Amino acid sequence: MTSPASPATTWPKKPRPQLSILVGILAAVAFTVFSARQINMQLSTFIDLWTNPLWEKFWPIPWEWVLNRHNVIDPLIETFQIAIVSTLIGCSLALPVSFAMSRLTSPNKVVYYSSRTVMNIVRAVPDLFWAKLLVTAVGIGAFAGAWALSIFSLAVMVKLFSEDVDGADPRPLEAAKAAGGRHVPSVATGVLPTVFPAYVAYALYVFELNIRASLVLGLVGAGGLGRVIEAQRQFFRFGRILGILVIIFVVVFVLEQISVALRKRLV
Repeated sequence: MTSPASPATTWPKKPRPQLSILVGILAAVAFTVFSARQINMQLSTFIDLWTNPLWEKFWPIPWEWVLNRHNVIDPLIETFQIAIVSTLIGCSLALPVSFAMSRLTSPNKVVYYSSRTVMNIVRAVPDLFWAKLLVTAVGIGAFAGAWALSIFSLAVMVKLFSEDVDGADPRPLEAAKAAGGRHVPSVATGVLPTVFPAYVAYALYVFELNIRASLVLGLVGAGGLGRVIEAQRQFFRFGRILGILVIIFVVVFVLEQISVALRKRLV
């Protein structure tokens, strides 16, 4: 007895690309080419970059100078101090501001729209401008850098954490208010416990950003290791700069691995 023949396998037809997608891709490519021509971008520039004689000044690295405590280690410690202080200040201020910016936990529309407007203005100003402004106001040094990065930390943390608060489960908050709780205690008991692990994870991420950003802010006199890099750049001591960059790479890599491991445990 023969079994009936199995029906032939039919594969679904590959969908044809929509005309709007093709037009969008062509428009993006055309605008990219147009923009490259407007800024005089040439492929030969990338080749000429590697034949620049200044590359010879990056080697050898004077490790005896780089590993000197007063030259690099002390400014590196100052960079850590700036990052730690600014992270604590910025993230602490971001906690109540994030709840005020969330539709779920904001007490009223006035607080919601005013807090979002203020933070949009703060976020629109680059951290380098804040550093330049504060250096002019309070003087060159780590104090100006710490305040500039505190504002930067606040802006970044509020943007990330308020979105997590928006996505939190509203039922515990509704239950707390239905039981007669006031707004702030209800938020503290109904929403904060569910989003607090994300808050800690974002704080660790902001600390990583502050380590990198403090190097850039140091170029404008805001303290830390960036000021050392700028001083060496002015005298074309690129070998010392390369040694500093190697140390920065190792430190940032270690911090990132620790931060990733901690975030995996929390989230």
